[in-house]
Amino acid sequence: MAAASGDDQDAAIERFKVQKLIASLQKARGSGTSMISLILSPGTQISQTTKMLTDEYGTASNIKSRVTRQSVLSAITSAQHRLKQYSKCPPNGLVVYCGEVMTEDGKEKKLSIDFEPFKPIN
Repeated sequence: MAAASGDDQDAAIERFKVQKLIASLQKARGSGTSMISLILSPGTQISQTTKMLTDEYGTASNIKSRVTRQSVLSAITSAQHRLKQYSKCPPNGLVVYCGEVMTEDGKEKKLSIDFEPFKPIN
């Protein structure tokens, strides 16, 4: 009985952490298109997603604005490094956010987040 309530508490803590993370991501603001969001459903091949990011890297190399090009390429590279940490997609799926966000004092800060949702992604 004690183990069941401990599991419930762990699940509630995980939900709280994810909700807090989502709230902080909703407040995050960036300049232009320098943020990448990857939402992978269960069973998605990590290698296929990495290949897609490699193709996007080639496409992003043609962006004319130097600042935007560098921030997009940096975000794609960060997403690829995050995906390398996984051999296969977790049972509930995977969510990855990478890019540059503006801080309260107007400076850009690199942000890389990956987590497994507490409910399966459809």
